[in-house]
Amino acid sequence: MRSSLLDQLVDPATKERLELTAAWEESDEVIEGSLRSSAGGEYPILRGIPRFVDDRGDDQSQTSDSFGFKWEQRHTYESPKVLNWSRQWVLDRYGFGTLDEMRSFFAGQERILDAGCGGGFTTSLWIEPSWQDDGSAEWIGVDISTAIDVARDRLAGIDGLHFVQADVLNLPFREQAFTAVFSEGVLHHTPSTQAALASAASVLAEGGELLFYVYRRKGPIREYSDDFVREALSSLGPEDAWKALEPLTALGGALGELDVIVDVPEEIPLLGIPAGPQNLQRLVYWHFLKLYWNEDFSAEENNLVNFDWYHPRYAHRQTEEELREWCADLDLAIMHLDSQESGFTVRARKG
Repeated sequence: MRSSLLDQLVDPATKERLELTAAWEESDEVIEGSLRSSAGGEYPILRGIPRFVDDRGDDQSQTSDSFGFKWEQRHTYESPKVLNWSRQWVLDRYGFGTLDEMRSFFAGQERILDAGCGGGFTTSLWIEPSWQDDGSAEWIGVDISTAIDVARDRLAGIDGLHFVQADVLNLPFREQAFTAVFSEGVLHHTPSTQAALASAASVLAEGGELLFYVYRRKGPIREYSDDFVREALSSLGPEDAWKALEPLTALGGALGELDVIVDVPEEIPLLGIPAGPQNLQRLVYWHFLKLYWNEDFSAEENNLVNFDWYHPRYAHRQTEEELREWCADLDLAIMHLDSQESGFTVRARKG
């Protein structure tokens, strides 16, 4: 473990500084060892990654298992089509005109936290080996699940990266350690989106930028259907839930292949359905049941998106009013808010 990472770490329980006890070092990286606080807290370093979670089975263990499984399915999200589509979606939502603009933004930071990095997917959309050419920014990826090991493997060979297994709600970093905090589709997968946002803001420096995406509350039938399916699937193991979702994904594909346009004659405010012509698959998708389908993706790539939505126990949906209130309470000035049917993407400056 390089000293630059150690300088930022604290005991998540007491916020005390940690001391390093290394059992084996190689090229200035601690492969095995532990971190200890004066209060008696001790946290292992395994495969070169500090671990601030355990296997006690708390209320986030299901979330950890779900995303650990998801990000291990690398064949479902590493095709050029998925990467290119995802890259453009991220650029558009966060208000970056070009990929170079996004790279320049992150390269210009002193220290970046990717809060809930998963398998390093979103970071892999913009980062490249030469990303530090214009500076010496550091990137620290945090995830509660074993996906952190996937991220380390996928982003291997890029300088300035560190990996920590920890809970976004209980981050093991000193206050104001980061000049940018990025959290793409993660905060809502915790017991409290509001508490997770506050936790991310606590490690952001004054004047720093918090960038995040959270789900948007849908119409009443879609909300009911989503909760019904999630309750049934979240009690299953990841493999069983994956298979249970395959018929739902196939239905999405079948509706998409019909390519039927439905002309909704009048707005239906009770259900949140607007008037006008709508593709049948999208009408069902947005207002009745999420059965994601992208014709450019394979069946497994589409199933991954539905799994990401339906298997995690926590998947809160928010309103714009809630987000604005929470940001104001945290002294976060919203500079950019992208509102789509799927969710809200926010860039906010602290102070």
